Amino acid sequence: MTRSGSALLPDGPAPWGLIAALPIELGPFRGAGLRTVVGGVRLSAHRIPQGPPLLAALAGVGKVAAAHAAATLVARGVRGLLVVGTCGGLDPVDEVGTLVHAAKAVQWDLGVREGRETSPDAALAAAWREEVQGPVRTFLTADRAALSQLQRARRARAVRRSGDPCPVADMETAAVAAVATRAGLPWAALRVVSDQRLRLRDLLTARGRSRGRFVDHLETVAGRPAETVGSLLRALDLQDR
Repeated sequence: MTRSGSALLPDGPAPWGLIAALPIELGPFRGAGLRTVVGGVRLSAHRIPQGPPLLAALAGVGKVAAAHAAATLVARGVRGLLVVGTCGGLDPVDEVGTLVHAAKAVQWDLGVREGRETSPDAALAAAWREEVQGPVRTFLTADRAALSQLQRARRARAVRRSGDPCPVADMETAAVAAVATRAGLPWAALRVVSDQRLRLRDLLTARGRSRGRFVDHLETVAGRPAETVGSLLRALDLQDR
């Protein structure tokens, strides 16, 4: 059902904002709730049972689209931003299906260093880790995906030299984080590895090579991070009481 933008969650507490690039990454919120389009961003409003309201944005792929979606949610008065979706593993230790939390988000292809790294809100990130087990990683956000095995190795090596956790690659998180930080709002991100950096033995079989291909696993893993949002919001609501 569609409603005008002004009718989305008009009463009660401020909603949390949720951002995903692709419809499938919205998981249980895909195609649900009251829906509208604001400034080209598809929004949907959701009432979480025993939890605070949620306003989800389907951003589209890339940093510009993600920043626009984040700014749209900020303008609608959200209390914080949650990022969900897929990511590419840059270290073989992170296999397909692994849920990973953001330790920080880095705009990897930004030409300046000031403001390119952003850390999530400590309390919000800790609450999500309480709800969902998974490693904590540096998220490298770039407009060009690291699809080749050589690109993955180079990015991972550059980050490991600085002593950071094993990184993953995505195309939106750092942009959302930058908007949230400038607006003074908390943010956190949970993504799932949909394609991984391969070991030599993986290259020898078709099944092994499939682990490095994004499209082979999108349908089965993409919605998993969004599936955890309901329990997170219920936990946050209990903390606020």
